[in-house]
Amino acid sequence: MTTERAYWVAWSQAKGLGPILLKRLHSHFGSLAAAWQADGSQLLEVDGIGLSLGSSLVEYRQAVEPATALAQCEQQGANFWTPADRDYPALLYEIADPPPLLYYQGRTELASAVQTMPAVAIVGTRDPSDYGQRWTRRIAQQLAAHDVIVVSGLASGIDRHAHSQTLDSGGFTIAVLGTGVNRVYPWANHALQKRIAQSGLLLSEHPNDTPPDRIHFPRRNRIIAGLSRVVLVTEAPPRSGALITARLANDYGREVFALPGSLDNPAAWAVWN
Repeated sequence: MTTERAYWVAWSQAKGLGPILLKRLHSHFGSLAAAWQADGSQLLEVDGIGLSLGSSLVEYRQAVEPATALAQCEQQGANFWTPADRDYPALLYEIADPPPLLYYQGRTELASAVQTMPAVAIVGTRDPSDYGQRWTRRIAQQLAAHDVIVVSGLASGIDRHAHSQTLDSGGFTIAVLGTGVNRVYPWANHALQKRIAQSGLLLSEHPNDTPPDRIHFPRRNRIIAGLSRVVLVTEAPPRSGALITARLANDYGREVFALPGSLDNPAAWAVWN
């Protein structure tokens, strides 16, 4: 019997069907297995699927066997969840464009823990001031002391300080990557990423061995926001990834906070504007 997990894998590989349409497809039919059996006219009932895409999806289904697609994906050796799997974070699936495949490495129980434990994302600039570094560490230390999961993106700067201080304080941390979970970027975080793989959780929507790409990181930010009840921005320059995360969190109905900073610091000014 072909599982719902297999249909998530198969549909995720269809050209032109991104996370938003995939969730709409699932919501419309109740399952992706049912969507696989739908005829072309029924697919057109889904908002966002027009004649061209609907036709290509019908042709795609004729050429693909979901069970085979799943087997091929599993044979690559990477561990991943789909929304059909029990451990896929339900909080993350609430957003409009949840990742159809979520690759992981580390303490898997942290993925489900975001449902019952408070999770706070700490994000900010890759070039923080001494003040930003110091207060990121102080806040992470206090969050760890109160069993709050700290979520960030394992970038240089604020992300690095948030993750490392959480681990140093014996807390729980989740890092969302813009690469495969087995790739290190930036290389300076090699030792920290290894620590998180052992004591925390690494997550990515990209398969193993996926290299860094500048388009991956803005997309990664929606996962950070989706996993968190609260997003805290410490320092962030204009047009930064941290501010993208904050805007997404606001769109998702999550709480957004900012660390007060000096009016002489452009990164602090950007947070408040």
